[in-house]
Amino acid sequence: MPNIFNRLRKQESLASSQVPIVDGESPDVSPISRPMSLPAPMNQRQSSRNWGPRAFTYANNMSRRSTSHRRSTLEGGQVPELTKMQPAGLREPWLVFRRSILNSWINILLLVIPVGIASHPAHFPDVAIFVLNFFAIIPLAKILGYATEQMSLHLGDVLGGLINATLGNVVELLVGILALVKGEVEIVQTSLAGSIIANLLLVAGSCFFFGGLKNNEQVFNEHAAQSYGSLLAMAILSTLLPAAYNSLNAKDADLKSGTLTLSHVTAIFLLIIYIAYLFFQLRTHVNLFSAIPLQDRKAAALKPKKVDADEEKNIDSAQAAETAVATTAATPENTASAATSHDQIDVIEESPANNENKTTEDEDDEEEIELTLWASVVLLLITVGIIGVCAEFLVSSIDGLTTSWNLSRSFVGIIILAIVGNASEHYSAISVAVKNKMDLALGVAVGSSIQIALFVTPVLCIIGWIIDQPMSLYFSPFTTVVLFVTVLLVNYIIGDGRTNWLEGLVLIISYTIIGVAYFLYPKDMDTSSTSLN
Repeated sequence: MPNIFNRLRKQESLASSQVPIVDGESPDVSPISRPMSLPAPMNQRQSSRNWGPRAFTYANNMSRRSTSHRRSTLEGGQVPELTKMQPAGLREPWLVFRRSILNSWINILLLVIPVGIASHPAHFPDVAIFVLNFFAIIPLAKILGYATEQMSLHLGDVLGGLINATLGNVVELLVGILALVKGEVEIVQTSLAGSIIANLLLVAGSCFFFGGLKNNEQVFNEHAAQSYGSLLAMAILSTLLPAAYNSLNAKDADLKSGTLTLSHVTAIFLLIIYIAYLFFQLRTHVNLFSAIPLQDRKAAALKPKKVDADEEKNIDSAQAAETAVATTAATPENTASAATSHDQIDVIEESPANNENKTTEDEDDEEEIELTLWASVVLLLITVGIIGVCAEFLVSSIDGLTTSWNLSRSFVGIIILAIVGNASEHYSAISVAVKNKMDLALGVAVGSSIQIALFVTPVLCIIGWIIDQPMSLYFSPFTTVVLFVTVLLVNYIIGDGRTNWLEGLVLIISYTIIGVAYFLYPKDMDTSSTSLN
């Protein structure tokens, strides 16, 4: 927005300086060229906040903004009318409803919520209860992310980023707590592992694949990718150590007690690492997580063109000419000419026409507050309450689902429940990846896995410690191997800061193979390897 006012001031000063003065008389300054009293630019929020993973309604907020309207000017040099969306408060419930509910086609699944909640008192079959509440949680997760995003915009960078990171996986946390209270440790562990695997393989793979179909190659911040990789390796270390500890030749009672103690201590240190990661990302090293400039992203996205023999000759001739010019000795005349050209280039770069792309990019990255703080808090609390009810009915129907469909509990936790918590992230990540915003898409996919591994998992482990449930970081050997290979594969792909559709297809097919393996997982082995009762 400030660029508009600077542009108008420059235009007015140029117009006024070109008015001729005749016979010493003062010029007749027209209303267009007369210096104008411009209002102070509106105080806008700081753009491009590097909060890492979000609950991810960013892309939908951007699409509702009219960038061209803010940059348009009226004929005759008048100042354009600048408009700004006013936040909707509790006294405007219809406006809050329209901005939070009627903003995505996914929210049509909200019609399933009353049926899903009524299915349990009405004694529907367990399969019907599970399916109805499964689809009811998907739009609720998206609304939860929208409310969290709006609330964080009011609270500043640090506190807002902390809330975004903490509430980004409320669905997984609620499902895990409810299952843990019922003693379903196997469901808790498999759902956590499934969320990590789904985010890294399915969500990230879909981003790379669909984004690569539209763009030749997509680039993202290599330093952020390396930080993500090191944190994921730390998370896998916390699952490998309990598995290796249980391979020792010792008494079962000692192994069970030692595994629980090791898990509780490791969970505390994982939370310390997670808090340090937030401080590192939001405070001390914000620049390491900044997005790649738009110009570099567009250059990488361009598809190469075929060059024939004639064009190759022209290119070689042009390169030879450039080499000859570069080797010419510098003379004082050339130096002065170069300085003059440099000054002219600076003037051109400062012109409104050449700053257009930069202005467009800045305005695209801005975020706009659509709800007041209290409206966001009320929407968040209502959504969390409804998710809790649906998650309660969902968990209580798992036993009937596995019996009716002859599925293993590991398949339900690794594949089915993981899709519930990742549905909104999946949609948001793909939408921004297709728009060639791979830094944001990577923060959604990989960053959400980091939240689950370093925050949700240790929190559930500590809650199990408090309520005397044998929740540990000791996953089954099969799940531990799958997690290790998943993190290793993703680190190989994102390590160079570039990706394409083939790498996305590799991740999607890897997830499909893992899904088939868990579909064939024997039912009688579900609780045999990780039971610490």
